[in-house]
Amino acid sequence: MRDPMIRPWRQDDLPRLASLWQEAFGDDRAYIDKYHSLFLKPGSCLVAEVDGKPVSAMYIMPGPMLFPPSGKSVPTIYTYALATDPAYRGRGIGTAVYKACSALALSRADAACVLPSGPELYPFYEKANGCVPVSFIREATFTRDDLKAVRAAEAVPITAGEYYLRRKSILRGRPYAVMGGEYLALETYHMRRFGGGFFSLDGDVAAVEMDHGVCRVPELLDADSDGMEAIAAIAAMFPADSYVVRTPVFFSAPGTVRPFMLAALEPELDTLLPDDLWWGFAFD
Repeated sequence: MRDPMIRPWRQDDLPRLASLWQEAFGDDRAYIDKYHSLFLKPGSCLVAEVDGKPVSAMYIMPGPMLFPPSGKSVPTIYTYALATDPAYRGRGIGTAVYKACSALALSRADAACVLPSGPELYPFYEKANGCVPVSFIREATFTRDDLKAVRAAEAVPITAGEYYLRRKSILRGRPYAVMGGEYLALETYHMRRFGGGFFSLDGDVAAVEMDHGVCRVPELLDADSDGMEAIAAIAAMFPADSYVVRTPVFFSAPGTVRPFMLAALEPELDTLLPDDLWWGFAFD
């Protein structure tokens, strides 16, 4: 096998990019096409080619702006969806693609962020590029029985734009990330296809999405209580086998704290980004 050539994506790569993504992550073509329509632009994906065939790829997205307590905003690039043909795994090709994406990201921003798709992959990214956790979350899983005795908050659907403004108001003064409009557009698309939405819950807000019988709440922002009444309201609206809820570690909701987003950083940022920085919903 020849050494892989790592290059920017080309228009004729599109079918192969979609098949690599589907095989790695199981998403349907409609979702992949929507992602491509929002994010796939010149310089936004690197491909590893072997004998004329793309065998691995990773995307480079404009990431959110981070707002740590120091007041200095931190621009980021989000490296996303590393996928390698199974026949070519274990040869260091995916690692080479990720390193190239991360280097390109750091040439454009202060932090090259990556979200591993499972806990077993955190060591891979930490070893491949010296990534460190830049965001932690509190995560809890509930069943409907867990929530039966909890009084439900009043839930009011709101638009993505309203959610964005309410989110900024709740998080002001705390370390958090501000998502771009493309993130909200893809999240809204997913909710419309599979169920979910943006909600105000007695003054708090939550993003909700359905995923094959599981109700996921990738962001619940409740500054004044433990969030259980909001979770009960979500369970009343969305029958599901289980409810997976993520909240910032600086709020008092139940759950287990764990690392979330990793990043390769410019050296001077190590002391600027606190462990309790809240990233928010992301593509995982």
